[in-house]
Amino acid sequence: MEGFEKTTLRAIADDAHVDPSMVLYLFGSKAELFRESLRLIIDTDVLVAALLEGDGDIGTRMARTYLGIWENPDTGNTMVAMLQSATSNPDAHEAFRGFIQNYVLTALTTALGGGEDAPLRAMLAATNLVGTAILRYVMKVPPLATLPVENVVRLIAPTITRYLTAQADELGLPE
Repeated sequence: MEGFEKTTLRAIADDAHVDPSMVLYLFGSKAELFRESLRLIIDTDVLVAALLEGDGDIGTRMARTYLGIWENPDTGNTMVAMLQSATSNPDAHEAFRGFIQNYVLTALTTALGGGEDAPLRAMLAATNLVGTAILRYVMKVPPLATLPVENVVRLIAPTITRYLTAQADELGLPE
């Protein structure tokens, strides 16, 4: 993987066997293509389903689903490259930020039943999930990087559950 900066729309079009003008027409810019490609990897419908149904509590389901994306050989390497691009390139950063705000947080907020504090709760849960992904999959910092994934799920799930379900005053949420 080349990363955001080195990848060109022409190279993407060549790989897809289409005219570069078609890629530009459909997506408008490389940043928009980047954002849309994130939607192929992080399916918000799957995340919402994980919140609402399945085994374990809400934090366990969320952590297992999210870390499963990173553990999957078909999506994990792409996630590493995309996160690295998002932290090193302003256009990729804005695309990633927009994806998180417009798709992931919107879906999670809806799944949590809306409400005034749902977006902040979803963001707090995301800090734990994304932080874990950065240390485990991008920076590969032991011991987090070397633990079995189910151990990591057990370690982070209680905090995610707390962020998503605890009383507002217990979390110290602004009034």
